[in-house]
Amino acid sequence: MVDEAHKTVSASAQDMSREGLENRCVGILKTAGGSRPDLKLVETECGPAVLKDYRRSDPLFRAIVGPILIRRERGALLRLTGVQGVPRLIRAVDRHALLIEHVDGAPVRSVPQGSLPQQFFVQLEDLIRRMHQAGVAHCDLRTGGNIMIGGDGRPYIIDFASCVFRGRGLNPFIRWLFGQFQRGDLHAVLLLKKRASPDLLTPEDKAALARSLPFERPAVFIGKSVRNLTRRLLTRRR
Repeated sequence: MVDEAHKTVSASAQDMSREGLENRCVGILKTAGGSRPDLKLVETECGPAVLKDYRRSDPLFRAIVGPILIRRERGALLRLTGVQGVPRLIRAVDRHALLIEHVDGAPVRSVPQGSLPQQFFVQLEDLIRRMHQAGVAHCDLRTGGNIMIGGDGRPYIIDFASCVFRGRGLNPFIRWLFGQFQRGDLHAVLLLKKRASPDLLTPEDKAALARSLPFERPAVFIGKSVRNLTRRLLTRRR
């Protein structure tokens, strides 16, 4: 059940123009440049939200790639509505920007080693499996920058711009391919545990880490190559 505070946040934010949202900015989380969007903390009547905005990214990236990333993230957040641990989409502002529920927490890659308990990893794996059941694979969890530990100690996952959706129908290749992305997301949990809380690794975890995913290296190589090529062609060199 959606609580009344969340209804009020959504209703008030839906009524705000872009200018109105900008006027309610109370902090800058990230400044746009190259392929990066602005991330602005916006105060609504019932709490903070994040305005994710590619309007001040480099011109070619803003015109060509930014709207694609906005549509992709909007689609993911709509599919994941109601999944605890994923910030709510409040609304699409325009083709360059989204307004998203703010997660009060810190990226797990910034926490001291040994500070994440076993329960955190259990909850994180459960969150990822619920995302997969909704038809979304994140595909960018390896570094830990998109996994947050909230003020309540629970895991949250943000930034779905690189996500992949489960295809419709029964095409066996598409289903197999989505399964590989699912495996990659779950493998990222073990990588995080190895980096952040290695004492919690079980023999089964260590055995799984010792087995390379069959398409991990090609996927990482292709992903990096596409990102680098996009940045080289569509952003200004600095």
